[in-house]
Amino acid sequence: MNSFTSAYVRDSWRRWLAWLLLAAVFAIACAFLSQWQFNRRGEALAMIAIVEANYDRAPIPIDALAAKDSFNPMDEWRPAALTGHFLIDDAVLVRNRPLNGQPGFLQLIPFATNSGRTFAVVTGWIPTGDKQDFPDTVPMPRSAATEIVARIRPTEPSLNRDAPAQQIATINIDSLIEKTQVSASTVRSFYLVAAEKYASGNLPVLGARPQLTEGNHLSYALQWILFAVMAFGALWWAIKQEIKMRRLAIDPSFKPKQRAKVGDRDNAAEDAATS
Repeated sequence: MNSFTSAYVRDSWRRWLAWLLLAAVFAIACAFLSQWQFNRRGEALAMIAIVEANYDRAPIPIDALAAKDSFNPMDEWRPAALTGHFLIDDAVLVRNRPLNGQPGFLQLIPFATNSGRTFAVVTGWIPTGDKQDFPDTVPMPRSAATEIVARIRPTEPSLNRDAPAQQIATINIDSLIEKTQVSASTVRSFYLVAAEKYASGNLPVLGARPQLTEGNHLSYALQWILFAVMAFGALWWAIKQEIKMRRLAIDPSFKPKQRAKVGDRDNAAEDAATS
């Protein structure tokens, strides 16, 4: 470091220190955002692993899979077999559930098992009708005794939103109980998604297999790390540029080093050959 640079550093270190602290704060924020993206990727990978492990397993009796009213995350999407009948008089529609860009509802019907337990079952998707707030047709499964296969999902939180009669805002069992005459002892910690159709006709539409993709979380995490590194690189470049410009203003004899451009040597050789 020459005498000019040393003197300039002594005069400017406070300002550069402030910029350094700002770059450090930015880098720390980038580190947190990067870790957040890594965590989201980890959650996505964990969900993919659960779907791959459970979705295609053979169904087992619901009482063996969920003996109590508690949800085990490792059982999500696992098929269960239920024997009993649908309580079609207590069927409701879950609002604001589009499918492939088309607005619609999920049909949620309580299912009373022969063992005396009641579970909420999503039987499929129904499009909105001409009124936009209710389907044109609401097909129902038979209320006779039957055996169904459905997959376990965790219940959704209540949004505390009003909904018309026979409709609820989320798949929340407390909301279902409030809207219907279904038993208050209905299992509340999870619901089930039907794996087969139990109504005649094309409706309701069965839910598709979950998409197994981790998303762009890894690339976003690496980008935040790159941004943090770039912040310090930009600070170092700005300091060098400031020193060079100040010296040019003070010392007319100072000539900064110029990076050779592609083709400069060839041009110089041609000039020397023609001179």
